[in-house]
Amino acid sequence: MSPCYAVVDSGTTRTRLRVWRDDAVQWTGSRSVGARDTALDGNTDKVVAALRELLETSAARPTAIICSGMITSNMGLFELPHLPAPASRDDVAAGMRQKSFTDLSEVPLSFVPGVKTLPAGNGLAGLAAGDVLRGEEAEIAGLHDMLGLDRSTVYLHIGSHHKAIEVDVDGSILGSRTAVTGELLAAILGNTILKSSVVELDGLALDFEAALAGAHAARDHGFGRALFLVRVGEQLAGLGRDRMTSYLLGALASLDLSLLTAADPDAPVVVYGGDVFPRILVALLKEAGVNDVRVVEQGMADTAAAMGAVKLYELARELGVVA
Repeated sequence: MSPCYAVVDSGTTRTRLRVWRDDAVQWTGSRSVGARDTALDGNTDKVVAALRELLETSAARPTAIICSGMITSNMGLFELPHLPAPASRDDVAAGMRQKSFTDLSEVPLSFVPGVKTLPAGNGLAGLAAGDVLRGEEAEIAGLHDMLGLDRSTVYLHIGSHHKAIEVDVDGSILGSRTAVTGELLAAILGNTILKSSVVELDGLALDFEAALAGAHAARDHGFGRALFLVRVGEQLAGLGRDRMTSYLLGALASLDLSLLTAADPDAPVVVYGGDVFPRILVALLKEAGVNDVRVVEQGMADTAAAMGAVKLYELARELGVVA
Protein backbone atom coordinates (compact mmCIF):
# COMPACT_ATOMS: atom_id res chain seq x y z
CA MET A 1 0.00 0.00 0.00
CA SER A 2 1.30 3.44 -0.88
CA PRO A 3 2.17 5.79 2.00
CA CYS A 4 -0.46 8.20 3.26
CA TYR A 5 0.56 11.69 4.36
CA ALA A 6 -1.44 14.20 6.36
CA VAL A 7 -0.21 17.62 5.19
CA VAL A 8 -0.98 20.49 7.58
CA ASP A 9 -0.76 24.14 6.58
CA SER A 10 -1.66 26.32 9.55
CA GLY A 11 -1.34 30.02 8.84
CA THR A 12 -2.43 33.30 10.36
CA THR A 13 -6.18 32.79 10.07
CA ARG A 14 -6.79 29.28 8.72
CA THR A 15 -5.63 25.71 9.36
CA ARG A 16 -5.85 23.28 6.43
CA LEU A 17 -5.29 19.55 6.26
CA ARG A 18 -4.82 17.68 3.01
CA VAL A 19 -4.51 13.90 2.77
CA TRP A 20 -1.93 12.96 0.12
CA ARG A 21 -1.85 9.44 -1.32
CA ASP A 22 -0.97 8.03 -4.74
CA ASP A 23 0.43 11.38 -5.88
CA ALA A 24 -2.84 13.25 -5.35
CA VAL A 25 -4.88 15.07 -2.73
CA GLN A 26 -7.50 12.54 -1.59
CA TRP A 27 -9.22 14.68 1.05
CA THR A 28 -9.06 18.27 2.20
CA GLY A 29 -10.59 20.24 5.04
CA SER A 30 -9.99 23.50 6.87
CA ARG A 31 -10.98 25.49 9.94
CA SER A 32 -10.94 29.27 10.47
CA VAL A 33 -8.30 29.06 13.19
CA GLY A 34 -4.66 30.09 13.14
CA ALA A 35 -1.81 32.02 14.70
CA ARG A 36 -3.99 35.11 15.13
CA ASP A 37 -6.13 33.14 17.63
CA THR A 38 -3.00 32.14 19.53
CA ALA A 39 -1.87 35.76 19.64
CA LEU A 40 -5.27 36.88 20.97
CA ASP A 41 -5.85 34.01 23.42
CA GLY A 42 -2.29 33.49 24.62
CA ASN A 43 -2.43 29.72 23.99
CA THR A 44 -2.65 27.19 21.14
CA ASP A 45 -5.82 25.45 22.35
CA LYS A 46 -7.90 26.43 19.30
CA VAL A 47 -5.24 25.30 16.84
CA VAL A 48 -4.82 21.96 18.63
CA ALA A 49 -8.60 21.42 18.71
CA ALA A 50 -8.93 22.28 15.01
CA LEU A 51 -6.09 19.97 14.02
CA ARG A 52 -7.47 17.11 16.12
CA GLU A 53 -10.90 17.53 14.55
CA LEU A 54 -9.47 17.63 11.03
CA LEU A 55 -7.41 14.48 11.60
CA GLU A 56 -10.45 12.66 12.98
CA THR A 57 -12.77 13.88 10.22
CA SER A 58 -10.35 12.87 7.47
CA ALA A 59 -10.39 9.26 8.77
CA ALA A 60 -6.85 8.97 7.44
CA ARG A 61 -4.22 6.75 8.99
CA PRO A 62 -1.15 8.74 7.99
CA THR A 63 2.35 7.36 7.93
CA ALA A 64 3.54 10.93 8.50
CA ILE A 65 2.03 14.27 9.50
CA ILE A 66 3.87 17.13 7.81
CA CYS A 67 3.34 20.65 9.19
CA SER A 68 4.24 24.01 7.71
CA GLY A 69 3.19 27.61 8.19
CA MET A 70 2.72 29.59 11.38
CA ILE A 71 2.34 26.31 13.27
CA THR A 72 6.17 26.33 13.31
CA SER A 73 6.36 29.83 14.81
CA ASN A 74 6.39 31.11 18.38
CA MET A 75 2.58 31.21 18.07
CA GLY A 76 2.40 27.60 16.88
CA LEU A 77 2.80 24.10 18.28
CA PHE A 78 6.57 23.89 17.81
CA GLU A 79 8.84 26.85 17.13
CA LEU A 80 11.40 26.15 14.46
CA PRO A 81 13.92 28.88 13.62
CA HIS A 82 13.83 30.38 10.14
CA LEU A 83 16.58 29.42 7.73
CA PRO A 84 18.47 32.36 6.20
CA ALA A 85 17.99 33.06 2.50
CA PRO A 86 19.20 31.94 0.08
CA ALA A 87 17.83 28.54 1.10
CA SER A 88 17.92 25.54 -1.23
CA ARG A 89 15.46 22.67 -1.12
CA ASP A 90 18.15 20.57 0.57
CA ASP A 91 18.60 23.29 3.19
CA VAL A 92 14.86 23.34 3.97
CA ALA A 93 14.66 19.54 4.16
CA ALA A 94 17.74 19.38 6.38
CA GLY A 95 16.12 21.91 8.72
CA MET A 96 13.02 19.81 9.36
CA ARG A 97 12.37 18.43 12.84
CA GLN A 98 10.01 15.89 14.42
CA LYS A 99 8.13 16.11 17.72
CA SER A 100 5.52 13.85 19.31
CA PHE A 101 2.10 15.13 20.34
CA THR A 102 0.35 12.08 21.74
CA ASP A 103 -2.86 14.04 22.36
CA LEU A 104 -3.11 14.54 18.61
CA SER A 105 -1.73 11.38 17.06
CA GLU A 106 0.47 8.36 17.65
CA VAL A 107 2.42 9.51 14.60
CA PRO A 108 4.98 12.25 15.37
CA LEU A 109 4.56 15.60 13.64
CA SER A 110 7.27 16.68 11.20
CA PHE A 111 7.79 20.45 10.97
CA VAL A 112 9.09 22.36 7.94
CA PRO A 113 11.19 25.49 8.69
CA GLY A 114 10.41 28.87 7.20
CA VAL A 115 12.90 31.18 5.50
CA LYS A 116 14.05 34.65 6.53
CA THR A 117 15.57 37.45 4.48
CA LEU A 118 17.85 39.50 6.71
CA PRO A 119 17.58 43.32 6.92
CA ALA A 120 20.31 45.42 5.38
CA GLY A 121 22.14 46.37 8.55
CA ASN A 122 20.88 47.10 12.05
CA GLY A 123 19.18 50.47 11.59
CA LEU A 124 15.68 51.47 10.58
CA ALA A 125 16.80 52.28 7.05
CA GLY A 126 17.65 48.64 6.37
CA LEU A 127 14.36 47.14 7.56
CA ALA A 128 12.76 47.13 4.10
CA ALA A 129 15.23 44.49 2.92
CA GLY A 130 14.15 42.05 5.64
CA ASP A 131 11.31 39.55 5.57
CA VAL A 132 10.06 36.19 6.87
CA LEU A 133 7.89 33.44 5.44
CA ARG A 134 6.45 30.21 6.79
CA GLY A 135 4.46 27.76 4.70
CA GLU A 136 5.28 29.23 1.31
CA GLU A 137 8.51 27.20 1.19
CA ALA A 138 6.38 24.05 0.76
CA GLU A 139 4.12 25.69 -1.83
CA ILE A 140 7.14 26.84 -3.83
CA ALA A 141 8.70 23.35 -3.78
CA GLY A 142 5.54 21.98 -5.38
CA LEU A 143 4.78 24.82 -7.77
CA HIS A 144 8.31 25.06 -9.13
CA ASP A 145 8.24 21.37 -10.06
CA MET A 146 4.70 21.46 -11.46
CA LEU A 147 5.33 24.50 -13.64
CA GLY A 148 8.75 23.33 -14.83
CA LEU A 149 10.08 26.88 -15.26
CA ASP A 150 13.66 27.00 -16.55
CA ARG A 151 14.54 30.42 -15.18
CA SER A 152 14.44 32.48 -11.99
CA THR A 153 10.85 33.35 -11.07
CA VAL A 154 8.91 35.62 -8.73
CA TYR A 155 5.97 33.92 -7.01
CA LEU A 156 3.27 36.26 -5.75
CA HIS A 157 1.35 34.50 -2.97
CA ILE A 158 -2.13 35.82 -2.15
CA GLY A 159 -3.53 35.04 1.31
CA SER A 160 -3.85 36.66 4.72
CA HIS A 161 -0.47 38.12 3.82
CA HIS A 162 0.61 38.80 0.25
CA LYS A 163 4.20 37.80 -0.51
CA ALA A 164 6.57 38.22 -3.42
CA ILE A 165 9.08 35.36 -3.29
CA GLU A 166 12.13 35.29 -5.55
CA VAL A 167 13.14 31.76 -6.53
CA ASP A 168 16.22 30.64 -8.45
CA VAL A 169 16.03 28.21 -11.36
CA ASP A 170 16.91 25.29 -9.05
CA GLY A 171 14.06 26.11 -6.64
CA SER A 172 16.21 27.91 -4.04
CA ILE A 173 14.41 30.72 -2.22
CA LEU A 174 16.48 33.86 -2.72
CA GLY A 175 14.36 36.28 -0.66
CA SER A 176 10.85 37.57 -0.06
CA ARG A 177 8.79 40.67 0.68
CA THR A 178 5.47 40.67 2.56
CA ALA A 179 2.46 42.97 2.90
CA VAL A 180 -0.48 42.41 5.26
CA THR A 181 -2.95 43.05 2.42
CA GLY A 182 -5.34 40.23 3.28
CA GLU A 183 -5.51 41.09 6.97
CA LEU A 184 -5.91 44.76 6.05
CA LEU A 185 -8.90 43.86 3.90
CA ALA A 186 -10.47 41.94 6.79
CA ALA A 187 -9.88 44.85 9.16
CA ILE A 188 -11.41 47.36 6.73
CA LEU A 189 -14.48 45.21 6.10
CA GLY A 190 -15.06 44.48 9.76
CA ASN A 191 -13.90 47.52 11.68
CA THR A 192 -14.34 50.71 9.64
CA ILE A 193 -17.19 52.87 8.42
CA LEU A 194 -16.72 51.35 4.97
CA LYS A 195 -18.51 48.21 6.15
CA SER A 196 -21.84 49.89 5.30
CA SER A 197 -20.68 50.72 1.75
CA VAL A 198 -19.52 47.27 0.62
CA VAL A 199 -20.85 43.71 0.32
CA GLU A 200 -19.51 40.34 1.46
CA LEU A 201 -16.82 38.96 -0.83
CA ASP A 202 -18.43 35.53 -1.15
CA GLY A 203 -20.23 35.49 -4.48
CA LEU A 204 -18.98 38.94 -5.51
CA ALA A 205 -18.99 39.43 -9.28
CA LEU A 206 -15.84 41.50 -9.74
CA ASP A 207 -16.40 44.80 -11.56
CA PHE A 208 -13.08 44.97 -13.33
CA GLU A 209 -13.45 48.59 -14.42
CA ALA A 210 -14.17 49.68 -10.84
CA ALA A 211 -11.25 47.63 -9.49
CA LEU A 212 -8.80 49.33 -11.83
CA ALA A 213 -10.30 52.72 -10.95
CA GLY A 214 -9.69 52.00 -7.27
CA ALA A 215 -6.08 51.04 -7.95
CA HIS A 216 -5.51 54.21 -9.96
CA ALA A 217 -7.14 56.32 -7.22
CA ALA A 218 -4.74 54.89 -4.63
CA ARG A 219 -1.83 55.75 -6.94
CA ASP A 220 -3.05 59.25 -7.73
CA HIS A 221 -4.64 60.35 -4.44
CA GLY A 222 -3.10 58.11 -1.79
CA PHE A 223 -4.35 54.88 -0.25
CA GLY A 224 -6.26 56.46 2.63
CA ARG A 225 -8.10 58.83 0.30
CA ALA A 226 -8.93 56.00 -2.10
CA LEU A 227 -10.52 54.08 0.76
CA PHE A 228 -12.77 56.97 1.69
CA LEU A 229 -13.80 57.35 -1.94
CA VAL A 230 -15.53 53.99 -1.52
CA ARG A 231 -17.98 55.76 0.79
CA VAL A 232 -18.19 58.78 -1.50
CA GLY A 233 -19.09 56.53 -4.41
CA GLU A 234 -21.80 54.69 -2.46
CA GLN A 235 -23.24 57.70 -0.59
CA LEU A 236 -22.94 60.60 -3.05
CA ALA A 237 -22.45 59.18 -6.53
CA GLY A 238 -25.17 56.56 -6.25
CA LEU A 239 -22.84 53.73 -7.23
CA GLY A 240 -23.77 50.23 -6.14
CA ARG A 241 -22.14 48.54 -3.15
CA ASP A 242 -20.96 45.69 -5.38
CA ARG A 243 -19.16 48.19 -7.58
CA MET A 244 -17.56 50.01 -4.66
CA THR A 245 -16.41 46.69 -3.18
CA SER A 246 -14.50 46.07 -6.41
CA TYR A 247 -13.11 49.61 -6.17
CA LEU A 248 -11.86 48.82 -2.65
CA LEU A 249 -10.19 45.61 -3.81
CA GLY A 250 -8.39 47.51 -6.55
CA ALA A 251 -7.08 50.07 -4.08
CA LEU A 252 -5.74 47.26 -1.90
CA ALA A 253 -4.20 45.39 -4.84
CA SER A 254 -2.24 48.50 -5.79
CA LEU A 255 -0.27 48.14 -2.56
CA ASP A 256 1.22 44.87 -3.74
CA LEU A 257 3.04 46.41 -6.70
CA SER A 258 5.74 47.70 -4.34
CA LEU A 259 6.54 44.10 -3.41
CA LEU A 260 8.06 43.62 -6.85
CA THR A 261 10.15 46.76 -7.13
CA ALA A 262 13.36 44.99 -6.07
CA ALA A 263 12.77 41.90 -8.24
CA ASP A 264 14.33 41.15 -11.61
CA PRO A 265 12.08 43.04 -14.08
CA ASP A 266 12.57 40.31 -16.69
CA ALA A 267 11.60 37.44 -14.38
CA PRO A 268 8.19 35.82 -14.91
CA VAL A 269 5.67 36.51 -12.14
CA VAL A 270 3.46 33.62 -11.02
CA VAL A 271 0.37 34.73 -9.07
CA TYR A 272 -1.31 32.09 -6.93
CA GLY A 273 -3.83 31.82 -4.10
CA GLY A 274 -6.76 34.05 -3.25
CA ASP A 275 -9.95 34.58 -5.21
CA VAL A 276 -10.44 38.05 -6.68
CA PHE A 277 -7.00 39.64 -6.27
CA PRO A 278 -5.09 37.70 -9.00
CA ARG A 279 -7.15 39.07 -11.90
CA ILE A 280 -6.67 42.66 -10.69
CA LEU A 281 -2.95 42.14 -10.09
CA VAL A 282 -2.37 40.68 -13.54
CA ALA A 283 -3.77 43.85 -15.10
CA LEU A 284 -1.81 46.14 -12.79
CA LEU A 285 1.43 44.24 -13.36
CA LYS A 286 1.02 44.46 -17.12
CA GLU A 287 0.32 48.20 -16.80
CA ALA A 288 3.60 48.41 -14.87
CA GLY A 289 5.49 46.75 -17.72
CA VAL A 290 5.65 43.14 -16.47
CA ASN A 291 4.84 41.11 -19.58
CA ASP A 292 5.23 37.52 -18.37
CA VAL A 293 2.49 37.12 -15.73
CA ARG A 294 0.90 33.75 -15.06
CA VAL A 295 -1.98 32.81 -12.78
CA VAL A 296 -2.13 29.43 -11.03
CA GLU A 297 -5.68 28.27 -10.36
CA GLN A 298 -6.57 27.52 -6.75
CA GLY A 299 -6.89 23.75 -7.31
CA MET A 300 -3.39 23.53 -8.74
CA ALA A 301 -2.02 25.69 -5.91
CA ASP A 302 -3.62 23.40 -3.31
CA THR A 303 -2.12 20.34 -4.97
CA ALA A 304 1.28 22.01 -5.19
CA ALA A 305 1.27 22.88 -1.48
CA ALA A 306 0.67 19.26 -0.50
CA MET A 307 3.07 17.86 -3.07
CA GLY A 308 5.83 20.26 -2.03
CA ALA A 309 5.51 19.37 1.66
CA VAL A 310 5.68 15.66 0.82
CA LYS A 311 8.74 16.15 -1.39
CA LEU A 312 10.52 18.02 1.40
CA TYR A 313 9.60 15.33 3.93
CA GLU A 314 10.83 12.51 1.68
CA LEU A 315 14.07 14.39 1.06
CA ALA A 316 14.46 14.88 4.82
CA ARG A 317 14.06 11.13 5.27
CA GLU A 318 16.80 10.52 2.72
CA LEU A 319 19.00 12.92 4.66
CA GLY A 320 18.22 11.05 7.91
CA VAL A 321 16.67 14.13 9.52
CA VAL A 322 13.22 12.59 10.13
CA ALA A 323 12.10 8.99 10.58
